Amino acid sequence: MKAIKKKFTALVLTVLAAGVLAGCGSEDNVGVVDTVRVQKEAPLAKRYIEKREAKREEIQKKLEQDKLSMSEEDFRKEQQKQGQELEIYSAGIQRQFKADVDGKLAEIAKKKDVSIIVDQRAVPKGGIDVTDELIAELQ
Repeated sequence: MKAIKKKFTALVLTVLAAGVLAGCGSEDNVGVVDTVRVQKEAPLAKRYIEKREAKREEIQKKLEQDKLSMSEEDFRKEQQKQGQELEIYSAGIQRQFKADVDGKLAEIAKKKDVSIIVDQRAVPKGGIDVTDELIAELQ
């Protein structure tokens, strides 16, 4: 569970860091978002985490059944296969969440008339906080 949250944070920060670099030297308005809070409070983020957890539990149950009917070597291979499947599934969920966040941030930026939205940790002070709007949009 912590690993998926870390991956979501890294993903969002990467997108937002690119935005910071694109906006360096600009005097345009800057929006800021608390990505940690978004991951904790946004209903959509919670649903994605629940989907991933459900998939993990499904795989775990399958592996428990397989262990009873497989040799140790075959079971290890199946564990690796299922682990890869979970990683692929998690990566897909992360891409979808990133796309959802990017889309909503673009809409918010247009409404708030800001040229860029970055993680609040990337801006020493100031900026227009759009965290609440993003959480509301990620229903």
